[in-house]
Amino acid sequence: MDIRQENSDKMNPISAKEPEVLREELSLTRYLGESLRQAVVEGEVALPGGLREETVILSAEAMAVIEKTAVQTGRVDVDGKVIFHVLYTQGDPTHISSLEAAADFSQTVEMPGARPGMNAPVSLMPEHVEASAQGGRLKLMAILRLFTRLFSDDPISVVSGLRAQDGLMQKTEVLKTSRTVASGVQDVLVRDECELSDVLQITDTLYATAAANVQEVMGGEERATISGSIELEVTHLSAMPSRPLVITRHSIPFEETLSLIGENGDQLTADAIVKDVAVLSQEGQEEGQRTLRAEVLLSLSAQTTQSRDVCLLLDAYTTQGDLLKPATQPTRRVLAQRQVHTAESGKLTLLLDGQPPARTPLTATLRPIITDLSKTGGKLNVEGMMEVCLLYMTDDTAVPQSYRTEEPFRMSFACDLSCPEAMVLQPTGIEVAGVTSDRVEVKYILHLCCYDVTLGQEPLVSDLSREPAPEEEQGLLLYFSQPGESLWDIAKRYRVSCDSLRRMNPSLEGDAVPDGQRVILWRRG
Repeated sequence: MDIRQENSDKMNPISAKEPEVLREELSLTRYLGESLRQAVVEGEVALPGGLREETVILSAEAMAVIEKTAVQTGRVDVDGKVIFHVLYTQGDPTHISSLEAAADFSQTVEMPGARPGMNAPVSLMPEHVEASAQGGRLKLMAILRLFTRLFSDDPISVVSGLRAQDGLMQKTEVLKTSRTVASGVQDVLVRDECELSDVLQITDTLYATAAANVQEVMGGEERATISGSIELEVTHLSAMPSRPLVITRHSIPFEETLSLIGENGDQLTADAIVKDVAVLSQEGQEEGQRTLRAEVLLSLSAQTTQSRDVCLLLDAYTTQGDLLKPATQPTRRVLAQRQVHTAESGKLTLLLDGQPPARTPLTATLRPIITDLSKTGGKLNVEGMMEVCLLYMTDDTAVPQSYRTEEPFRMSFACDLSCPEAMVLQPTGIEVAGVTSDRVEVKYILHLCCYDVTLGQEPLVSDLSREPAPEEEQGLLLYFSQPGESLWDIAKRYRVSCDSLRRMNPSLEGDAVPDGQRVILWRRG
C-alpha cells in the first residue's frame, strides 16, 4: 500500500477558498453481483418399443450446455439444453438399451444493475437426474446448479486528488486495476478414432461422456492458440458372459486457434467446454476387430486483459476552514482472471443393504451435490452428497440390477479460489469393484473447473462536498484510541496533521495505533 499525506500549505503558498478536484475516467473491469440458484429442466420423449412391454430404468445421466447468454436491463437471460443419456431394459429384461434426448431450457436471472453490453458468465452443474417410463413415453428431469456473475467494463469517474487548498491533508494509494481488452469464442469439432480390444467382445456402442482440459494457451496477433485434451468415457454393450456392459476410456489431444477481437493485453486466459459428443463403433475386416469413431463439439473461449496501476484519492480533510466530505462508492475491482482446472482422486464404499448380492459390478454414475465450502492453507475444501447409481450383476439371474443411494463426500483441492461458488465438479475415471457380496468400492477422479477472478475491495472516491465546520474545543487534549482506529483517523477527527501527532507522541510509528493508546494532541485556536 502506498499512502501519501500532503499539506498544501507547504506545497502551495497561494491560498484558495475552493479546492480543485482532480478527476479521472477510470477504465477497469468491475464485479457487480452474483446469483446462485437451482433450475429444473424437464423433457419427454417416446420410447421405441411397444406400449405393453415393461420398461425398467437402469440409470440416467445428464450434461448441461449453455447455448446463449444475453444481458438485459436488470436481468440475464440464459438459454441452453440438457442432454440426457438413459440406460433401460424393455420387454427382454436381460437386454440393455440406451436412449439420448435433449431438453431445451430458458432461465431469467434477476441482476440489479445489469445493462446490455455487460459480461455475465454462467456455470452449470447437474445435481440430480431422474428418468421414468409411463405409457410408452420417457419422462426426464434434471436439477441444475446455476451460478451467474455480472461484470462491467464501462469507465467510471473517480476523484484522483485535490490541490490549492489551505491546510489540505489527503491520503492516496496506488491501486491495481484490470480490464478486458479482447475476447473470442468459437465452436470446433474434434475427431478421433481408435481400435477397440477384441478381449472386450464389444457388440455395440451406446453413448459417451467427455470432459475437456486446457493445458496451454498462447497468444499472437489477434488470435489465441489453445491446446489440451479431451477425456472420453464410452459405454458399450458386450458379449462377455455375465458382463453386458463395458467402459472404455480414451484421451484425445486438441490444438485450435481462434480469433480475438480487441486490443493487445498482458494476460491471456482460455477455456474449453464440451457441448456434444457422438460415438460410433464398426466391425473391422478381421474377426473381433472393432473401430471406435468419436466426434466432440468444443466451445473454445479466450480473453485478454490489461493491468494498470493508478494513484487515487482515498480520503481528505482540512485543518482549517470548511469540512471536506468525500463521497465514496463501493467498487469491487477485478485484479486478475484465470481458468482453474484441477482434479483429485476419491473413493467411497456402497453397502447394498437389502439388495440382491453383487457378483459383477458393471458401472456407476456419480453426481456431486455441494453443501459446504471452506478455504484453509491454500486448499479448497468441498463437502456434499454424492448421488450414486450402481449397475451390477447378481448370482441367480442375467438381469442387470440397479441400486441408487446418496453418500457423503469431502474433497480438498490444491487451489485457492477467490470465488469458489463458481466452480463446476465433474466425476470421471469411475471404477467399480466388488469387496464382498454386499459391499462395492467406487473409485473416481473429481475434476474442478472454475473461471476465477481476484477482486480488490477498496471504495473509490466519486465526489467531494464542503460544509461549515462546527465550533471546536481548543488547546491541549488527551485522547484514547478506539478499536480499529488509525493515526489518520485520529488526526482527521481533531483536524490536525499526522506529523503534529507524531511530534507530540514519539511512540507512534506508522499509521497503526494500538487499541486504548493514549494520544496527546494540540489544537490551535
